[in-house]
Amino acid sequence: MWRKLIQPYAAIITLYVFILIWLLSTVRPNLHFLNPFSYGLKDYEITDIVYSRMRDEQIKMEDRIVIVNTGRPDRTQIAQMLQRINAAQPKAIGIDVLFSKRKEPAGDSFLLAGVIQSENLVLASELENYREDIGQFQAISGVDSFFNQHARTGYINFPSTETRTIRYFSPTEETAEGQAFSFAAEIARLYDPAAFEKLLKRRKDLETIHYSSNASSYLHFEPETILDTTVDLAAQLSGKIVLMGYSIDEEGDCPLLDKFYTPLNPSYSGRSDPDMYGIIIHANIIQMILDGRYIRNVPGWLSFLLAVLCCYYNVLLVDWVEDKYPRIYHPITRVIQVIELVLLFFIISVLFYAFRLKLDFTYGLLGLALYFDVLLSYEGFSKRRHGRLINKLPRIFKKEKNE
Repeated sequence: MWRKLIQPYAAIITLYVFILIWLLSTVRPNLHFLNPFSYGLKDYEITDIVYSRMRDEQIKMEDRIVIVNTGRPDRTQIAQMLQRINAAQPKAIGIDVLFSKRKEPAGDSFLLAGVIQSENLVLASELENYREDIGQFQAISGVDSFFNQHARTGYINFPSTETRTIRYFSPTEETAEGQAFSFAAEIARLYDPAAFEKLLKRRKDLETIHYSSNASSYLHFEPETILDTTVDLAAQLSGKIVLMGYSIDEEGDCPLLDKFYTPLNPSYSGRSDPDMYGIIIHANIIQMILDGRYIRNVPGWLSFLLAVLCCYYNVLLVDWVEDKYPRIYHPITRVIQVIELVLLFFIISVLFYAFRLKLDFTYGLLGLALYFDVLLSYEGFSKRRHGRLINKLPRIFKKEKNE
């Protein structure tokens, strides 16, 4: 039995398949007409289908986090809103607005007074000038020292990737000024220190964001409601997390200010408009930290090993099909390829949906798509150019036939 499962011929084909995949990934021709297709593939993951099509459509309200729209940033108005919110005694406040420079003195002073009054406030900042040689950022910007010396800060940068879709966040980064925490992590730290410590104990440079809510899942306030003194905010905000940022609560609205692509985008293929404000992304990250519902990633080495084994045993399967059904083995093999690809899409989606287990099987899917054509090319080339050499090799290096 083992002799049938261990075939050097199948190993050679598998090796060629992954050499081809490596070549395709490193040699990228500069063909402009392929760019839209190329970027579309880079910006797409199978798990996007789970978020876009398999999610529970029933809206579940998140009662720990409240979203407050700041509108177009105006420091005097934000200061007035902060004063009202502070009076309602929330447990943590995060302002996703960059106060990078000083502006009108009266407005800045009014805002500073609100910042000083807030003992549980996190201001947004940005990390800049990353040096790979020492693995740290050289500057923290986005918030003037006039404000940040009186409040915590958390960076709002999302990790730079080849895609436009926000799938990851970095909990902590090293800077020239010491360790810095992300905006969402700092807010979670204020609200639930135990959950924050659990995040740090994972010791992961990047965390995959578990998107569990959209804008409709959070209680949402507009500036005029916050500033209306006849409204009792304490009943809605006391003991909660209040996130202040740009988030227009209107159907069909799609301004590009602070709006991003996420896996929740209903158009997961060929998407045109960003679908989620930054403040809502931070809310999802905070919710994930508080609940401890992290995405578990299958290790890269295991994913690659599964891809190699999948390709290898498919070569053996094709060899068997050719022996049993030589006249129709081409169409049979193509049907097997399609069935396997569909089945793998289903398995990967179910693993992610049911267990939050993310399997990056890109190499495996490419191997399944290419192995049969590589096998045919290898056999044709061997027969035409190297027939005598191949015949001189030991039998174990050639495809064995039933006698």
